Amino acid sequence: MRAALYARFSTDKQRDTSIDDQMRECERVARAAGLEVVAQFEDKGISGGTAARPGYQALLAGARRREFEVIVTEDISRLWRNRAEFGPRSAELEDLGIHWVSCVGQDTRRDGWGLVVQILQAMAEQYRREAAYRTRRGLEGVARSGRSAGGRSYGYIPANKTGTGRMEIDEGQALIVRRIFEMYAAGHSPRAIAAALNRDGTPAPGSTWERERRRKAGWVHSVIAGNPDRGLGILNNDLYRGVVVWNRSRWIRSAADSSKRRQVQNPKSEWITRQDGRLRIVSQELWERVKTRQAVQAGRIGARVRHGMSKAAAARTGAGPKYLVSGLLRCGHCGSNYAIAGRGIYKCAGHTNGGAALCANDALLHREEIEAEVLAGIKRDLRSPAVIDEICRRVRLALRAGAHSHRVADRSARIAQLRQEAANLAEAIACGGLRASPTIAGRLAASERELERLLAAEAAAATAPVTDVTRLLADLRVRATQAVDQLERTLAAGDIVRARAAIKEHVGTVTVEADVREIRLYSEQGSMTATLLRAAGADASLCGSGGRI
Repeated sequence: MRAALYARFSTDKQRDTSIDDQMRECERVARAAGLEVVAQFEDKGISGGTAARPGYQALLAGARRREFEVIVTEDISRLWRNRAEFGPRSAELEDLGIHWVSCVGQDTRRDGWGLVVQILQAMAEQYRREAAYRTRRGLEGVARSGRSAGGRSYGYIPANKTGTGRMEIDEGQALIVRRIFEMYAAGHSPRAIAAALNRDGTPAPGSTWERERRRKAGWVHSVIAGNPDRGLGILNNDLYRGVVVWNRSRWIRSAADSSKRRQVQNPKSEWITRQDGRLRIVSQELWERVKTRQAVQAGRIGARVRHGMSKAAAARTGAGPKYLVSGLLRCGHCGSNYAIAGRGIYKCAGHTNGGAALCANDALLHREEIEAEVLAGIKRDLRSPAVIDEICRRVRLALRAGAHSHRVADRSARIAQLRQEAANLAEAIACGGLRASPTIAGRLAASERELERLLAAEAAAATAPVTDVTRLLADLRVRATQAVDQLERTLAAGDIVRARAAIKEHVGTVTVEADVREIRLYSEQGSMTATLLRAAGADASLCGSGGRI
């Protein structure tokens, strides 16, 4: 039988030789079992709790092509450490007739191993959870003892990178922190501060940190403003006033994919706090000035909320997205959204918030022109004969199904209303609440006559043949084509939120790239492309279309 070997280790703290050690053991087991090794797959520094492993996915692809009949691993935890992936994949491999053999004695070719494999996988997943618990428990002990429990914070050198074994102030970054606090206290906005730092070429937090993924290096206003309630952002970091806080929040990994996680704020009662004046960067007086200005800004938001705005809407300086392509455009240079930056103008938010040092893309898109370009591509698709035929088919079905629905619904509602009115009048007269005057009697008689007429009409409608409503719309194709031609007017006059969602579903995200001569648009769904010429002598504007949608 042909066999594939698979090896994996979880963290970058393990040695690459771990893969070699695993492969050597797997080869020994394969030879002992009389298996022919035809392929080897590996993943380095990736948890078994996620399926997003290149080697693992290549292994599955080979299995689906039936390139081998047996998979050999050191143990089951090399393949899976979460039940969400184990269940469907182990069932798929079983259907493909592919077995699994481990270096510690498990072999699914033997009878009765189904339950054992499930137990082993559950144990592997539980081990991963216990390891996370023990790690956090150990960090809590470190924090309670007054030592650094890890983590990175701008303005400081981590304990594992200092000669003292303690966190130390990075004097160069500390100057930037003080500058940010001084500028904000003096009235500068976080956006203006970010732009100034980018103009000066100041490295942003995380720009030199050892991360596998990070945004393009550069300051943005959210890094500075953060969230005061959650202690996020430069202006809200208690460490700058010599207060060390641990366990402010925790990360919870997805049960289906351990590479995905979400941050959860812990209650203040669970925070572990201590004073360490040695780490103070900002004076108490400057800290209080910043907090005072933040309180004023929060008061303005609160006033808007009290006047009926939602908290999210009150925190925005504008009225929120209200155009067809808002939230649809993405800068191809820095990945930021294109947002309204002036009257009818879209601009890269990275360039707006961080300046040219963060993103050099200064191309402006006129709202009406970009909407016309996007809708032109959609209209082209909708005008195709196949789409028009489908529109007509659905309209006919809807008309046949609901030809009398509105009339019947209106009639039924009126019948119920008249019955209730007649009953109320009769009861009021009987109880003495109303005198049996000629006026009341006439009103009651009128209600009864109308009720009798509607009941007769309802009975007749139940036996009447359904009218072929399609004869009333003999020009349905013409009307459908006209509706497509009037798409801009229809969408603008309707629900913008729903219209924008429909457009996003059709074209996806639109990437904007630009140089000195032209602006290029590419849609995620491949539903549109366009090349737009930039105005001569006005590098930051769009003057028309030289391409197609």
